[in-house]
Amino acid sequence: MNNLYLSAFIVSLVISFAFTPLAGLLAKKFKVMDNPDARKVHSKLMPRWGGIAIYLGFVVGVCSLFLFKRFGQLLAFRHKVIVNDNLIDILSLENQFIGIIVGGTILFILGLLDDKKSIPPVPKFLIQIIAALTVINYGINITGLNLPFFSNYLNFPLLLSQIITIFWLIGFMNTINLIDGLDGLAAGVVAIAASTFLIVAILQSDTKVILFSKQLKLAAILCAALTGACIGFLFHNFYPAKIFMGDSGSQFIGFILGAITVIGTLKTTAVVSLFIPIIVVAFPVLDVAFSILRRFSSKKSIMEADKGHFHHRLLGKGWTQREIVFLIYIITFILSLFAILITIFNGRVM
Repeated sequence: MNNLYLSAFIVSLVISFAFTPLAGLLAKKFKVMDNPDARKVHSKLMPRWGGIAIYLGFVVGVCSLFLFKRFGQLLAFRHKVIVNDNLIDILSLENQFIGIIVGGTILFILGLLDDKKSIPPVPKFLIQIIAALTVINYGINITGLNLPFFSNYLNFPLLLSQIITIFWLIGFMNTINLIDGLDGLAAGVVAIAASTFLIVAILQSDTKVILFSKQLKLAAILCAALTGACIGFLFHNFYPAKIFMGDSGSQFIGFILGAITVIGTLKTTAVVSLFIPIIVVAFPVLDVAFSILRRFSSKKSIMEADKGHFHHRLLGKGWTQREIVFLIYIITFILSLFAILITIFNGRVM
């Protein structure tokens, strides 16, 4: 499996790095540019379609693995879902893989259009729900948890399971979208988070539950590809950035990150698994949460952009973009180490 992880990472990184300048040229050709204004920190026109390179890097990276027999064997895994001695479904890793690619593509296209001509919040939110329902239809779902005071796995009712999964995925994609306010910030944070989930998935993949073991291996492959795609883009996006990822990039990587946690880091046998992905992205989640509360208290739309984010406040105090981005990288890295230690400790206890 190590060869699959390494190959996915390298191919995604190379494709993303190579195609980012071409994505910039496309953005300029079709006039998809980010105009500077009072709320934004850049002072010149910037191309916004960097998400094209990230998307291609990720998709080509994972699809290139079909050259390996072991990847085909992994996707061929099927699992019968039996409840009360009744067969209710057959879960397929191939379907889950296809669902992630299809759902991610929906959001990528949505982002391309939004970058070109801003889409109103309500239609945008509805399309995000459609993308989330797509992966649910392909078998990716938060079906339940193993709580400390329950002897058996607690299965959620179908409707509750779908609602939780939808909010989980939408939460991830919008969190990453909203923190994309400084050069290299979103790509770097997602690269750290994805590499952390890669380590967590590998640490947990020796579980005796065959289904979880297979899903964790698929999650690790997706993590490797996402890490590579973000790092390849980061070479062009770190301060001073030559291109922005735009919504086509931020929504896509946020969605992929959320989907990975559903099939990967949530697949432990303890409730602590729920907190591992939350811990890793705790900083951007809290920043977004405080932004929503701030806008709500001031009777503004929660979708209305402002300059009250953590990084905006530090800029106002004289910090440079590089200093702020490195600070958030360090905070995310420390939280990631904490999540990895929790995974190791939890595995030993069990």
